[in-house]
Amino acid sequence: MIFKSIYLQEGMFERKIFFTDSNNLIFSKKNSRGKTTLLRLMLYGLGYNIPNTKNIKFNKCNVSIEVESEISGTILLNRDNLNSIEVTILPSTEKKTYVLPEQFEEFQKILWGTSSSDIINNLLGAYYVDQEKGWTLLNRGVVIGSIHFNIEELIRGLSKIDCSELIKKEKRLEKEISKRKQMYDVAQYRASLEESAGALLTDTYEVENNNTLDMLLNEQKKIKSELRRIDSTLSDNKKFKKFIADMKLLIQAPDGTVFPVTEQNIIGLNDSIELLVSKRKSISAKYSQIANMIEKLQQEQEHDKENEQLTFFQSETSIEKFDKSISRLKLNPVTVKRELDSLQKELKYIREEISRTTKLNNSMSSVISEIIIKYATELGIGDKDSIPVSYLFTSNLKELSGAVLHKTAFAFRLAYIVAIEKIINVKLPIILDSPSGKEVDPENIKLMMNILKRDFSDHQIIIASIYSYDFSELNTITIDDHLIDQEIHDNEELNS
Repeated sequence: MIFKSIYLQEGMFERKIFFTDSNNLIFSKKNSRGKTTLLRLMLYGLGYNIPNTKNIKFNKCNVSIEVESEISGTILLNRDNLNSIEVTILPSTEKKTYVLPEQFEEFQKILWGTSSSDIINNLLGAYYVDQEKGWTLLNRGVVIGSIHFNIEELIRGLSKIDCSELIKKEKRLEKEISKRKQMYDVAQYRASLEESAGALLTDTYEVENNNTLDMLLNEQKKIKSELRRIDSTLSDNKKFKKFIADMKLLIQAPDGTVFPVTEQNIIGLNDSIELLVSKRKSISAKYSQIANMIEKLQQEQEHDKENEQLTFFQSETSIEKFDKSISRLKLNPVTVKRELDSLQKELKYIREEISRTTKLNNSMSSVISEIIIKYATELGIGDKDSIPVSYLFTSNLKELSGAVLHKTAFAFRLAYIVAIEKIINVKLPIILDSPSGKEVDPENIKLMMNILKRDFSDHQIIIASIYSYDFSELNTITIDDHLIDQEIHDNEELNS
């Protein structure tokens, strides 16, 4: 993919910058003139969540970019807010808006031709080297702002390894562990209260009041349910009694006397109904009694709340109230710690399983490692004997510093770019912010640039620096005092 141009507008000022397909230098004689800002605005225009620089708020700018994609051809991108980006794929004039960050991956597929989240989420860490974080980033960490790079994710994406279920478990465990850690802190705090201020653990009148109210409400609920059951039974018995009477049945006594069946002479059923009526009266009286007690307690609570608001600063402090609330929690630090340790062991196992699945028989790891060794050897920072394949996943950066770390980061990035191109068939741009670090001498810079000129001449290279570099056909974009420095009305007069 190639950046063709970028148009920037901030208030009454604007600027349009053109890039060549090969080598581009964003240059200023002094620092803090806008070189880094221009690079970040380019990435912002690609839909990334990029932090502002000191002098420009990106959400106040209108950023329009033209890119040439191997996948979709010429694409116009316009972003004038944080929440969306407008995309036009030429020669069509139809514009489509993508919501950010929800549709970020869907939009990126247009640029890079892959729908793999693991690849898309790690592309920026491969082709962009930030002046602050980039030259110390090897295989995992912050690329810029909230954007991270992770070599395991990238390799899974390039190798089409599915660890989605394991990753879901990992995220679930991370959330659980975070909660348990907070619970453990609270449990320990509660234990310290129990040791130093036992009085706090005694339920106050307010708590007893609440407990009593809860019990009464539960009792009221049970009685209400019993009343409904009795009413239903009474209704059924009365209906049955009337049903029998309506049948006009006749009863013959032993002496031969015949008389009709009426509601009044059904003896046993009347007794049952009277018993239920009597029981309902008793339960109803109890219900009324509990309802009165509940009302009284609720009135007391309302009264206490009003008094509490008036006397808050004359009675308990907020800390004392907090301590009392904590003291009532049923938390045992030993039990919580045991649960926390168990979850952490499970998380460790899941992560080891993800790592094992990623690395097992993975030829992509070998491919990337071979490229790293090739460039590390040329840069004088190691060779095949000192850099094993496992070094690709190293977490030990303590032995690297200064120019060695700088060149190692450079070798890793080039290896990622080559590996990604093999899989998605897209040539990534190479964007370097301030490659001439404080501890990197001109000879090392020359070695780095020679590699770019020799092996990446078919990639677009964009460098921001106060130094010049020996490239053929170098397009120099000069920033004097301000990046966006052309008044809009002046341009309109020139165009008329």
